[in-house]
Amino acid sequence: MSISDRQLELIKESAHLLVREMGLTNEEAIQLISKCIKKELLKRNISMEMLNISPKPDRTSFIRAVVQHVQEAIQENPYWRSKHLSKSIESFYKVLHDSWTRE
Repeated sequence: MSISDRQLELIKESAHLLVREMGLTNEEAIQLISKCIKKELLKRNISMEMLNISPKPDRTSFIRAVVQHVQEAIQENPYWRSKHLSKSIESFYKVLHDSWTRE
């Protein structure tokens, strides 16, 4: 899987949000996001390159699925759970979604 500079920046921004909002370490956040992205890419049988050239609705659907995977992983781990999970997930979604909606 090849990752562009834009995608790498997006992952870093998202990881920073999870660190700030959920108390994950930077490494935990990056691993979690990467795992969820890979999981959804495999599920859809596509690459990042294919996703980048996909129509906007497909990218939005992909982002929603990745956010859902992240939310599920956080909910399953009592160490990461927070009273502000809904607000944090909403902020996380916004960071991811904004990158691909700027086009």
